[in-house]
This record gives sequence, structure tokens and C-alpha cells, in this order.
Amino acid sequence: MGFRLTRRWRRYAVVLAIAIGLVFPAVAALPAWAAATLTVCPSGCPYSQISDAVAAAHSGDTIQVAAGTYRGGFTIGVSVKIVGAGAGSTAISGGGPVITIGSFGATTEPMVSIDAVTITGGVTRSTPESVGHCQLSAFGGGVEIPPNAHFNGGATVTITNSVITANAAEPAAASNGFACAGGGGIDNWGTLSLSNTTVSDNEAGGRLASHALGAGVLNWGAASLTDSTVSGNRGATTGPNSCNGNATGGGIISYSKLSVSGGAVTNNVVELSSTISSANCGQAEAGGIRIHNGTASISGTTISGNQAVATSRYGDASSFGGGIAVDVGTLMLQDSTVSDNLAAAATGAATAIANPTSGGIGIGFPSHATISNTSIRGNDVSATAATGAAVAEAGGIQTTDTTLSNSLVSGNRLTATSQTGSATVRGAGIEHGNGTLQVSGTTISGNTGTATGPSGEALGGGIWNDLFFPGPPSPRLALVDTKVTNNALSASSGLTVHGGGLFTTFAVALTNSTISGNSPDDCFGTSC
Repeated sequence: MGFRLTRRWRRYAVVLAIAIGLVFPAVAALPAWAAATLTVCPSGCPYSQISDAVAAAHSGDTIQVAAGTYRGGFTIGVSVKIVGAGAGSTAISGGGPVITIGSFGATTEPMVSIDAVTITGGVTRSTPESVGHCQLSAFGGGVEIPPNAHFNGGATVTITNSVITANAAEPAAASNGFACAGGGGIDNWGTLSLSNTTVSDNEAGGRLASHALGAGVLNWGAASLTDSTVSGNRGATTGPNSCNGNATGGGIISYSKLSVSGGAVTNNVVELSSTISSANCGQAEAGGIRIHNGTASISGTTISGNQAVATSRYGDASSFGGGIAVDVGTLMLQDSTVSDNLAAAATGAATAIANPTSGGIGIGFPSHATISNTSIRGNDVSATAATGAAVAEAGGIQTTDTTLSNSLVSGNRLTATSQTGSATVRGAGIEHGNGTLQVSGTTISGNTGTATGPSGEALGGGIWNDLFFPGPPSPRLALVDTKVTNNALSASSGLTVHGGGLFTTFAVALTNSTISGNSPDDCFGTSC
């Protein structure tokens, strides 16, 4: 007698068949719980190199890497997790870049996480990207996250508990005097998150480079750093093409969206040096962090000991932003410290100008900054011109449009020295022009400026408020519940010295504020 399903059992059979179809789909689309763990170790594991495990992996897999040193120079094209035994135990070394995540010009990019490894020893000589005048470039010495087909994104990458150190991006050739190098540690076109990670002692630039961009981190996409350290990175253009470009972003440069929370950006350097005959060289900009055509939110972060240094034997030399530089961008900075950074410039030419500005923070035109609960202290600007003009500006902050509240601007220094030319210092604490500066609940104290030379001037020990360039917008300065005290200017005999506390050629709105104890005077100019 044959078996016959009742109506009730037929209904259950249909439901069961549907369930089986959902639980056991075609083999080509394995469910998440079927993801594999691939193990890598120097011996006794299925894989002895991370690159071999990556080649065998499928999206969703985890690659577990034991202690040891493994070859770099590989590309990750699927969504995987790489988990090491600790940054002090698992190293990925060599290649150029050490790790590439995603593919240049792809229509889809992977999601990759990397944990507990050291990425080191990568040297990148060339990459497919071309930027501006640079038809030849080298980006991403340690980690390269290349652009997608539309140049508006790339892979999504999370790096935690890791170290990215001692990598370099250095172009092997130049075209018509131009070659770009950047992202000695990381070059990111995608979405990058760093947590509890150190990016240190990486380099960008080299003998042929005209542009050195972001020696630690070069960001074109979206980058987020949490409780991470960017330290000891160096971007330099010191060869025959140095006057064709600039060196910028010793720690980080971002052309899009940047978030930094906690951690530190310390002891990074950008250097531009020229010994060729040129009337005007480029600029060394942002020893620590540079924001260009983008937005940045920085909180609870220490930005200290960074340097932007420019030297030229025959022409002008300029630097901008020892700690932070923002041009055509927006900065929100809070609960942070910007200290002991340096902007320096020197020239040996008789008719040239050495013009460093913004030892701590430079907010260029047209940009905007909101700064709160932040200490800007002990930053230096140093200008040296043997026979030309030395002009040192903005020891603490240079700004156009900024709101500064509940902060400290203290102990910043300007020095300008010329043997036979002119020496000028302006705005040892704050230099402001062509925009609106609103200061509230802030102390501006103990800032100093010194001009040494046969001619020149020293203006604005605490604040300098005047035009950076002719025309609108005029400078508008308001001080509310603010103290400008114990700032000082000094200069060689015969030089003009005005406004130990405040120098201004435009009206200043003062509300419950104090300007006192400054040398040689408290206020000079309009509203004094």
C-alpha cells in the first residue's frame, strides 16, 4: 500500500522544503557560519606565509597568524580578518607596499580587518595614481588602499592593536621635474579606522620627489584614529625637484574627512630644502596634521614636538603650521594640547625672504576653526636670513575665521634674525586678519617676540589684528571674559616695537576682558 500524505502533512512538507532551501543554498553562496579559519605559522600549519592563506581565503574567513616574521608584498582582494599574535610577535615585512587592500579601479572593494601585527620594511617606488602635475608617483609604503573605479572610495579597512613602522614611499623617477610621494605608513582612498595603533618612523619623499604628502598617513577618503599614535614620521623634498612642490603633513594629511580621538601626533617632520638657483621655492607645511579641502574633528589629542622646516640657499623659504595647518577646510579641535611645535625657515639670498608662520596652529583663508578647552603653548617660529628679510609670524595661532573658547595660549615664541636685512615679528600669541575671531574665556599670556637686525619691527606680543591682504573681509576681533597678560616684545635698537599685549589697526570689541602687564605696552592702535 503506497504512502499518502494528508493535507496537514503536505503543508508541513512544503514548509520543510522551503526551510531546507534557505538553510542549504547553492554551494557558491555559503552561509556566514560556514566561514573558515586558516592558520599560518612558520612550520606545522597549513600555510607558512600569510600571502598563501590570503590566496586561498574566501570572504568571511579568518586568517590566524602565529608569532613570526612573514613576507609582505601581497594584495587582499576578499573580505577577511587577519589576526596576529601581537604587534611584538607577528611581523609582516617587505614589499612595496607591504599590504595592498583592494584593487586600483575596481567596481567593488573588500572589507578587511587586521589585528595585532607589525607592518614594516615596505618601500614603494611607483603606483598607478597620478596627482596634479605628478604623472609619476609612489603612494603607500606600508599599507595601500587604492581608489575604486570612480576615485570616490576604496576598501573598508580596520586596523587594531598594531604597529605600522619603518616603511617608505619614494618615487623611482620624475617627469618634467615632478614626482609625488605620500603615505609612507598608509595611503587611504577608502574608509579607514585605526584603533590602539602606532604609525611611526615612516618616510615619504626622497631624492627625486617634488611633493612629499603625509609621511605617516595620507587620506583621500574617510579616516578615523582612536587612541592611536602617529610619531616620528618624516616627509622631505631635498633634491633637485624640491622647488617644484612642497613637503606637507609630516604626521597626517587629509583631503577629505578625518577624525582623531585620543592618542597623540608627535615628533613628525616635514622638510623642504633647496640648493638650486630659484627665486621662489615651495613650502614646508604642517609638521603634525594638515587639512586641505576637507573637514577634521580632533578631540582629546596631544599634538606636540612636530616641525615644519624650509631652507633655501638662493631663494625665498617659507613654512606654515608646525603643529596643525588648515587651508580651504574646517577644523573642530577640543580638549587637546598643541605644544612645543616648530615652524622654521632660513634663506641665504640677499633679496630673499625667510617667512615661517604658525608654530602651533595655522588656519588659512578661506577656512574655519572652532577651538575649545585646548592648550596652545610653547610653540616656536624661527626666521633666519643672513642678508635678506626674516619675518616670523603667529607663534601660537594664525587665523582668519575662528571661534576660540576656554583655552590657553601661552609661552609661544617668535624670533627673526637678519644680519644685514630686516627682521620682523608679528603676533607671538595670535596673529589674526581678514575674518572674524571670537575669543571667550581664554588666557593669552607669556608669549614673546624678538626681532634682531638693522631694520624691521616687532608688533603684537599677545595679539596682532590687521590685514593679511588688501580688501575684504576686514578683521573683526571680539574678546569676551579674556585675559591678555604678561606678553612681551623686544627688538634691536632703532626697530619699531608696538603692542606688547595687542596691536590692532581695526576696532576691537572688549567685554569683561583684561589687557595688562604686557611689555613694552598693553595696547597700540585703534580701540586702545
